[in-house]
Amino acid sequence: METMIREETGLAVEKTLEFKLKKRDELYNETGHYWGIKKLTLKEQDPIKYERFFSRLQSSVFAAREKARFVAASPGGREMGESLWALTTAEGDVLTISLGFISHAAAFPVSVKHMIDNGFEENPGINDGDVFGADDPMTSGAPHPGDTYTLVPIAIEGEVVAWACSVNHIMEAGAPQAGSWPVFTVDTFMDGFVFPPMKTGENLRQAKWWENLWMRRTRAGAMNVLDDKMRLAGCSMIHSSLHEIIKEFGVEYYKQACKEIIEESRRMILDNMRATMVPGRYEGSCFRISMLKGQQEIWQHADKDELIHVHGVLSVDKKGSLVWDTEGSSRWGYHGFNGYPGGADVALHLQMTTTFAHNVKATGGVKMNVESIYHKGSIYNPDTEFASCANIWAQSMQMECVAGNAAHLSFFMRGYLEEAFAVDDAWEGVQGSGVLTDGTPYGFTNFEWVGGTAMGAYPFKDGMPTAWCSHTQLCNIGNSEEFEYLIPPTHHLGRKLEPGYCGHGKHRGGIGQTAVHWMKETGQRLGITRAGVATSLSSYVSLGMNGGYPAPGVVTVTAKNTNMDEIFAAGGDTPTTAGELLEYAKEGKIKGDVKGWKYDPPEQSMGENDLWANAAGGSGGWGDPLERDINAVIEDIRIGQIPEGFAKMMYGVVASKDKNNQVTLNESETKAEREKLFERRRSESVPAKQWWAEERKKIIEKDMRDELLVMYRKSVCFDGYDKHFKAFWQLDDDFEI
Repeated sequence: METMIREETGLAVEKTLEFKLKKRDELYNETGHYWGIKKLTLKEQDPIKYERFFSRLQSSVFAAREKARFVAASPGGREMGESLWALTTAEGDVLTISLGFISHAAAFPVSVKHMIDNGFEENPGINDGDVFGADDPMTSGAPHPGDTYTLVPIAIEGEVVAWACSVNHIMEAGAPQAGSWPVFTVDTFMDGFVFPPMKTGENLRQAKWWENLWMRRTRAGAMNVLDDKMRLAGCSMIHSSLHEIIKEFGVEYYKQACKEIIEESRRMILDNMRATMVPGRYEGSCFRISMLKGQQEIWQHADKDELIHVHGVLSVDKKGSLVWDTEGSSRWGYHGFNGYPGGADVALHLQMTTTFAHNVKATGGVKMNVESIYHKGSIYNPDTEFASCANIWAQSMQMECVAGNAAHLSFFMRGYLEEAFAVDDAWEGVQGSGVLTDGTPYGFTNFEWVGGTAMGAYPFKDGMPTAWCSHTQLCNIGNSEEFEYLIPPTHHLGRKLEPGYCGHGKHRGGIGQTAVHWMKETGQRLGITRAGVATSLSSYVSLGMNGGYPAPGVVTVTAKNTNMDEIFAAGGDTPTTAGELLEYAKEGKIKGDVKGWKYDPPEQSMGENDLWANAAGGSGGWGDPLERDINAVIEDIRIGQIPEGFAKMMYGVVASKDKNNQVTLNESETKAEREKLFERRRSESVPAKQWWAEERKKIIEKDMRDELLVMYRKSVCFDGYDKHFKAFWQLDDDFEI
């Protein structure tokens, strides 16, 4: 049958995608080199031609990004780094990528492999200029359905030689809960508009039914159609450019050079790992809260509160490449915080690509140097195809920060102080839907705190605010006006840094950011939720670096039925930060139903003069806070980023600020206060052996909250972690928690 089909298409078997994928894997497994390439022949013969060739490839994807987002795009696609274009080999391995969502290079091979394994070459066919779309986490490598992919095959005389690919984060995913990251989901049937890799157009044009689906199945249909056009426009540019490049260089040169480029990149990335990593095991944990008790009464099996354990060990193998093992992370559950290996790799490679491919050609060679292990049944590899993946970012971003901190701790140990910092990325997303006064429905996501967070502290200096974003090099929180016209009822009363909102230390992390949104002319209905990566019931990651404090989570504050009209009429002050909103409520300046949320709030029905505020984006500290330079604390007080009372409590610095922002240090009280804090530490501390014995007793007696017991049980169900757990606490082999 296969022979007949090949004869009918006129395509030799060795030119099919199925053959190429199989041959690539065979040669790599045999030799340890990509496609068995041991010698970079083309580079050695004519290095100028070789580099000029790669430059042409890279220019095509850079140009695609810079032009396509101005052809058609939502504010998230145009304004921020929430997009990526790439050129891959026929097998889906990335050759070159644009700026933006660089780690999604790990997802494209998943979509391509799915199409190959499922016979797409025969039905529906893969031809030059066809258009394929995907967003299904299990089959396409997408982390969640809010990340949507376009893939265009590029063929020469019927042989597919490349794919032009793109991804962007759409404005609304079409789930029962509006927005890009539904939180209150039970299974994949609540994830929204989910589709596996499928043909959606031909000859670089989308089918009309495809546009109709976006308009019918998502609340922000117009915005999503614009993003779809943006992705395809960029892929069309890459498609055209590659045909020109192949015409100039020849198809055989193209195919051989692509293999050498990826192999060259693989080697150089491995060299970077060997130069910066200290061999060993780097273990870390963090935790994510899922608070659904009382909110999922229709689905009793999902009506529970859970503490999700995120566990990982980064180790260096014999070659010097890395192994990332997540055994011990919780089992998947009936919530939206699950994911599949492709999407988990996208998160992991946020760190791996920027950390180890910063000075080389960023290709699929990154993935070949990082073995990722996601155990079957866990939140990263559910043993069901129906697990919800609507908000995998809520814990996988923590996972990649654990891996990132492991790498940066190694940098520190090797003496690369300027490169080492505390890795955190505690972003926040505000999302929802509404109906305007004239009956027009809409959905939205406000990306302002997604595109930029604070950078963590270095071993020699403080981190910077809004200067870091692990998922893109283009850190950008966007213009306030973009989101105000996108979400008509919301208006910024404040958009600034939240004083004191960081991980503290000898060097503190960058201050996190905050916004206060005022609701005006809310129309027939307005519902808002949030979908940030963290909650403030726990820190973002489990620890800071070298004695520094961890980053805080994310805080949401809602205020309903307020007296804003009275405040405006009297010319009074309005709150500009989440902290100020809570203070104003405490002082009686703001009246109404004010509530601070330390977990994901369910959808809130917002009305006239209601307020929605948040604080996010803090990052971890480095070193002991009591070793912080006093002058640095004084400066923080002066510029309003550390309150005076907090400076005394955290840093032992006693100072006062007058109405002209002049700060006066009380040196004697500061010396006494720091001694007092040191003494308090000594009096409250216990030997590690005593602490261990007390904690072990709690484990044996199961003296803890039910949520903790369930968390432990979901981790020790994996054999390796069960042995690790019992060895650490010296428990009998037959002990069951």
